[in-house]
Amino acid sequence: MHTGKRYTPIEFIKWTRRDIYVLVTMATIPTLLYHLGYTFMAFPWQPIAIVGTALAFIVGFKNNASYGRLWEARQIYGAIINDSRSFAYTLRDILGASHQQATQTLFYRHFACAVSTARTSPLGEYAAQKQS
Repeated sequence: MHTGKRYTPIEFIKWTRRDIYVLVTMATIPTLLYHLGYTFMAFPWQPIAIVGTALAFIVGFKNNASYGRLWEARQIYGAIINDSRSFAYTLRDILGASHQQATQTLFYRHFACAVSTARTSPLGEYAAQKQS
């Protein structure tokens, strides 16, 4: 699932033009042959429709599961960010303006602990291996 930058249709066509040419050619040849009277290319439509419907269900369920995992991860990440902000506000309010250096040090330690935990979790190790 793509969740990043949006691409224009022109960019997409530029990237896939070779595949488009191949698929159009593969679709045109049997169509022309059938139109010219070569009926050995005829297939019953029922099996193709059944397979297509089954494939649509499978892809739909997989896409739904992937989106669910992405949404759950975004919720967890948002909760971590909100808790970190609340922790920073609490530190600032408890220690006051006179202890600004101590507040900053404590928050940096909290941030370092969160990053360290994310990197040492099974998912964090997987992400670190993917970046290498």
